[in-house]
Amino acid sequence: MQQLAKRKSRLVFEVDTVIQKRSLIVEPEPLICTMRLKAKRHRISVSWESIFVLAAQIAAQKIREERKLARQKKRRQ
Repeated sequence: MQQLAKRKSRLVFEVDTVIQKRSLIVEPEPLICTMRLKAKRHRISVSWESIFVLAAQIAAQKIREERKLARQKKRRQ
């Protein structure tokens, strides 16, 4: 198993996404991703694994919808 290196400087991104009229601030870390709204102190931490699982579910749902539309289109012809 690989060891996670400790960062000596903090990595912070301000994303173009606007939520409640505020920019989203993202702080990636080795095991989690911390998010907060600009000028707010409340933070939300999410594990990278849960982000990956959610993205996989969304991708699978899109594939199912595309297949369903293709079947419906084929039946109409």
